[in-house]
Amino acid sequence: MTENRFVKLFGNKKAIIGMIHLPALPGTEEGVNARYQDLVKFALSELETLEKGGVSGVIVENFWDTPYLPNEVPPVTIAAMAAIAGQVISKASIPVGINILYNSFRAEIAIARALDAAFVRAEVFTDPSLSETGLIWASSAELKRERVALRADDVAIFADVQGKNTSPVWHRPLLEATLDAQDRGKPDAIVITGAGTGKPVSFEALQEIRPKIHLPIICGSGVNDKTVKQLLSVSEGAIVGSFFKKNGIINQASDLERVQSLIRAMR
Repeated sequence: MTENRFVKLFGNKKAIIGMIHLPALPGTEEGVNARYQDLVKFALSELETLEKGGVSGVIVENFWDTPYLPNEVPPVTIAAMAAIAGQVISKASIPVGINILYNSFRAEIAIARALDAAFVRAEVFTDPSLSETGLIWASSAELKRERVALRADDVAIFADVQGKNTSPVWHRPLLEATLDAQDRGKPDAIVITGAGTGKPVSFEALQEIRPKIHLPIICGSGVNDKTVKQLLSVSEGAIVGSFFKKNGIINQASDLERVQSLIRAMR
């Protein structure tokens, strides 16, 4: 069996992955006046704070492109994401991932292949789901084939199971859905989240899932400096956004002291 891509990226250490939540991009109502240089300046400032704070990797995400399109995004979004992520990757000394909300997986894997990004996040990988803007189709079958077609073998796929802010159309236990994602979808890591952005992951759910899953598990929401040590006792990593922001407010910039406090708590 080949070495898991998550392990190749982060070794056997617990991985803390910070979020670069981009301001609204061109093509959205809020991003009508967005300018490339300003977006890049913001992204690189976030990268500097997160790297200095000690995170293991970062995700570049179009977080403020609300309302999100359920599946594919337009060319202007792809162009903006690629241009900004390219600048981040050129400066980063840690792995950089791509996430385009809600589930624009073709754009994600194309950008990752073109820029040598380290991974993508598939927010609906198995179990088609409903969001506030419509039905999101499961991406696993096409995403895995797209990775082969693009010869993007080094790009890891981090797959959400029954992810935040969505509701699967097929209602079944989280453990059953996780096993299907692992054994039938075959990602490189599983992401388990709370119900919404900033909402905590269930430690009890992780305890149930961990013995049954051989893939790395990533906590995908609601992790803070009080919970990180416990959550990492039953997982291999965490994606942290809200807690790292100044005063824990999602629309603020990342705060170095908050990043460092979580890293200290983890260690």
